Amino acid sequence: MSSSQPSSLLSPPLIVFLLSMSLYIPTLCPTIAGGDAGELVAEGCTLGTAHPPGYPTFTLLTYLLTSLPLPLRPAYIMNLSSALLGSLTSSYITSSVLLLSPSPLPSIFSGLFNTISPLTWQYSVTSEVFSLNNFLTTLITYNFLSYLTNPSPTFLYKGAFLSGLSLTNQHTSILFIVPSIVYLIHVAKLLHYNNRRKLFICAGLFLIGFSSYGTMPILAVYKPHLGAWGDVKSLGGWMNHFRRADYGTFQLFSGDAAKSEGFVERTVAYLVDLASKQGGPGVFFLGIWGICACFGVAFGGMFGGGGRKGGKGKRKNYKEKNNQVQDKEKVNAAKAAVAIFGCWVFYLCVFHTLANLPLSNPLLYGVHQRFWMQPNILFFIFAGVGGGKFAERFGNNVTMVTLAAIVFYTVFMNYSKVDLSDDIWFDYYARSVLEALPRDSLLVINYDQQWTSVRYLQECEGVRPDIISVNLSMMSYMWWKTKVPIYEGIVNFPGTNYVSPRLKGTGFTWRELLDANIDKFEGGIYLGGNLNYKEDDYLDKYEIVPWGLSKRFAKRNELTTGSGFLEWVDTSREKIHELTNRFETLPDTAKYDESTWEWTLQREYWDHLYERTSHLLEILLRDGDDAVPMTPQLKFDLLIEVAASFELILGNDKLKREEDYGLYKNLGLCYMHMIKSDKGLSYGTKHFSDKLINFQGTDLIESVSTLGFPVVSPGSEWRNHATDRWSTLWRKYLEMDGAENDGSYQSVKSILTAVFQSVGEAQQARAAQGGQ
Repeated sequence: MSSSQPSSLLSPPLIVFLLSMSLYIPTLCPTIAGGDAGELVAEGCTLGTAHPPGYPTFTLLTYLLTSLPLPLRPAYIMNLSSALLGSLTSSYITSSVLLLSPSPLPSIFSGLFNTISPLTWQYSVTSEVFSLNNFLTTLITYNFLSYLTNPSPTFLYKGAFLSGLSLTNQHTSILFIVPSIVYLIHVAKLLHYNNRRKLFICAGLFLIGFSSYGTMPILAVYKPHLGAWGDVKSLGGWMNHFRRADYGTFQLFSGDAAKSEGFVERTVAYLVDLASKQGGPGVFFLGIWGICACFGVAFGGMFGGGGRKGGKGKRKNYKEKNNQVQDKEKVNAAKAAVAIFGCWVFYLCVFHTLANLPLSNPLLYGVHQRFWMQPNILFFIFAGVGGGKFAERFGNNVTMVTLAAIVFYTVFMNYSKVDLSDDIWFDYYARSVLEALPRDSLLVINYDQQWTSVRYLQECEGVRPDIISVNLSMMSYMWWKTKVPIYEGIVNFPGTNYVSPRLKGTGFTWRELLDANIDKFEGGIYLGGNLNYKEDDYLDKYEIVPWGLSKRFAKRNELTTGSGFLEWVDTSREKIHELTNRFETLPDTAKYDESTWEWTLQREYWDHLYERTSHLLEILLRDGDDAVPMTPQLKFDLLIEVAASFELILGNDKLKREEDYGLYKNLGLCYMHMIKSDKGLSYGTKHFSDKLINFQGTDLIESVSTLGFPVVSPGSEWRNHATDRWSTLWRKYLEMDGAENDGSYQSVKSILTAVFQSVGEAQQARAAQGGQ
């Protein structure tokens, strides 16, 4: 090991940078991706305040870059900036390895290990704070190592500024900063009287780096913006935002985490992910070798590797190695590596002690996993050191072939999943949400993915400015009262914040919000997601109807009687078909599994089709005074439409097919009412079959090329088919887990039993007559 760097120091980092960009650029996401990306870029476009802790540096960077006169979409500009920062991160990993090991070849591959790590790659081609965080923490690490191998105040001062700056972007950087500061205060003797000037300079530079947090209250006062998060105008509000009090200070998850995994399980999960996915066994082995080598050189050569020679040559190399251990410069480099090993351990211990996201949930596991990129940076540095020891033992040629094989294999295995050049799903999703709404509508959103993607399109690309979007979760915080004046004349808020009816106080309930705004918005009031609280007192005055990817709240009977009902049927069908046509194919679950945000769009599509179909069936089955007037023919046609939609869901939505017993019950109910329909209807085999297949084929199946199958084979008798499907579906319903807890279970069981008993008696009677 040596801190002396070869004359071609710039060459390996430059090579890594260029190779990284050559991988990232072709795989860039063309628009906004899932997660927090939409909101973060939207707040940058408008200089608003993002969710806690605010990310002011990312906000300012986004505003600066998206203000440039470039013929590119704001999301693509920020995706490109992530690729640039990700490539610089890898190049500085290479530079860090060169401070610890004189071999340039392994240093190049150490940077590439970071580049091709699937997790790093994913966040280097989308707009998120993690690419900037990786860059800043790598710079801190590089300056930390630089000072330890070449004690110069310049590195101290740079590191202090970068430490303050990194905390304005991602708070987990403090888990690098704290052990680094403690160690440097000790090594540099900054508490010594003669060095206090350096300490004060470092403190001042740290505060300068941290100063972008001061822009948040200034912008909130002089540039207030609809939809910005939190109250950062007061010191208390700013502190709440900075320490993430809305989520629970130093926590990632504000839900019930009582059954969440502990420190040991999280650490094991990290090591397994590192060894199997992010680095692979080869990189993991090199990293462990590098750690052992650093400890060996730093503390007496216990683990240091020598050349592979025998006899006197071997003893000579052993002697040479002992001589190297005595070299103060090399020992300092090894101790510097040991110090960053301490940072690695400190991060894992503290983060895995405080983290509370349930890893059993694939999506939340993916959220937790993002915070492993930071310690991975240090491990890849150790892998570079291990690669240097590998080169000493086996030579550069073998090392070149081995490390290149690791890189090519990793890229080959992961390229299809990390290539996000086709990831247009959230752009499609947000446009589908907005374009389904009439002009001058109020869209209340209580679903993160809908909020972030819709907010980006509205704030950065100016899509549907006539629609007012409000975040329901934001309304539930006490600080919302400071936002109410901003909405004066736009939305009527009849209280300080949204509350449960049981905790009325000065807040307002959902019913009161509807009362205050139902006549104000000509296009109607819509909800994306679900209400925060269990409340139904508004149902005596309002009704909920599915509407595209949201739900519409309308005055009672406005959309379920007379022409209003027919208008809703036609409009809601049109919205579902527009959605289907936009999503010519749904996100591939082989590429976008349950740990990705894109996977949730599968659920969104099927859930909203299911809600619309269930609501239509519920209206068709009303009787007495609640019944909607319609001809028997129209009712039968709509029952066919219900059957077609349910069959489409049953055939293609694996989750509902396996877990939702309600789907089987309702589809069976639909077929039962077809069978019971007026016998005078002249619906023959071909008419029924054509209607069912035509509804599926023309309107749903063909526009979703990977989905669907015909419900009825041409030529089959529709009553026989409906009877067979009804009995099959209800038998399946009765067998499913949890169905016995359903309120309709006994009724379904009784009907099915009675019918089969009646059929059996009829068959016995016919048999008896035949015997006579």
